[in-house]
Amino acid sequence: MSSRPVRTLGLYAATVVALVACGGEFGVPSYDGDGLRYPVSMAADPSGQWIYVVGANFDRLHSGGIVRVLDTAQNKWVVQGSVEVPSHAAGVLLQPAGAPDGSHRLYVAAREDDSVSIIDIKANGAGPPTLDCGQPAGQLGPCAGDHRIGGAQKDDPDVGADPVQIDLIAAPDGSGLLLQVVATGDGRVTLVDPQLKAGAAGVNPKILDHMQLGAGLSALVTSPLTGRTYVADSRLNRLYTHGLSQAVDETGAATGAWTIDRQDTIALPRASGGEYARGMTLSLDGSRLYVAYRSPNALLIVDVAPDDSGAPANLLLDTIGLGGRPAQVVVAPTGPKGRERIYVSCYGTDDIWVVDPELRTVVDVFELAHSPYGMAAVPVPDAQGELKWRLYAGLFTLHEVLAIDIDPSAAKPGAVLATIK
Repeated sequence: MSSRPVRTLGLYAATVVALVACGGEFGVPSYDGDGLRYPVSMAADPSGQWIYVVGANFDRLHSGGIVRVLDTAQNKWVVQGSVEVPSHAAGVLLQPAGAPDGSHRLYVAAREDDSVSIIDIKANGAGPPTLDCGQPAGQLGPCAGDHRIGGAQKDDPDVGADPVQIDLIAAPDGSGLLLQVVATGDGRVTLVDPQLKAGAAGVNPKILDHMQLGAGLSALVTSPLTGRTYVADSRLNRLYTHGLSQAVDETGAATGAWTIDRQDTIALPRASGGEYARGMTLSLDGSRLYVAYRSPNALLIVDVAPDDSGAPANLLLDTIGLGGRPAQVVVAPTGPKGRERIYVSCYGTDDIWVVDPELRTVVDVFELAHSPYGMAAVPVPDAQGELKWRLYAGLFTLHEVLAIDIDPSAAKPGAVLATIK
């Protein structure tokens, strides 16, 4: 593990402001060609063949953000079939193929107009998928109204101010899929029945309930073991938890409508900084919650496994120190004998830290050019057809995505295999 001095906060902040304000670096392609600006989040197809990458377009040089497909076999953008989303796009969620209605979708939260775009993924035989959200055929345009939840119009459903993350869960009674949206501007968690139309043809959403928390909410994830949802807060040292309950009428009979049932609050460490939890993910078996944290800069490990009664432990197990401004966290089975490794992008020190959760220690640091943020880990077939693990990481202010070798057989873990611009 290498080390180097950390830049001063003032110099770092000034550099970021200058880059975002100028936003006109030479060599950055426009959206009518390859590439994207400000890769903020990504979701990987389980096959490992495709990565769906969201470009936030914070400087608004173009009319909006974008979602592009990255071909991992060639490490190139699939330009045809990209879709436009509002600027200041944030989290992306993949609904894998095989949903009850046969659909395959992406959900993208956007802060510009307080909306969530629903994008249908259409297979093209052995070729790359195309993305469709009702935009004009063959054109790069914004999603149609029936492919969005929320928005700036008076009659649009209200999913909170500045939605940043989404979570798709099955209703506890098996009646369908429910969407949870966390908004950082007004600290709201909103429960939505998207009422997905048959044949992947948009949505007819219904707001079911919302829970008001503190402004600064940053992420959420739901445990498959207990059904408990965990909500991160970037301004306070705590995690909120909730489940779902069915509303009842005056006789006590269930009405079928689901509501948010607030549960425990988990206290987290507190240091001198003013930022706290950012990205979160679960361990591969669902028993641990991993939190990218900023006061102190650390990876938090929380025990969320159920006890004999089925209730989660919700116990902070460890705080593992990391580089500056941890952002996102992903997990892959790339350790010895298939044990999992945790990868945390540290935006402030330009590196990705690798943690062994069994040993609870940092085992490597990948030094990068600048500002890693969103990530995805996938197994990709090599020339012989053997699956090799790669980590795809977006360099936020350089408008690039890196393919990084994290396979257990790698001669040099952390080597950059490709730079996709």
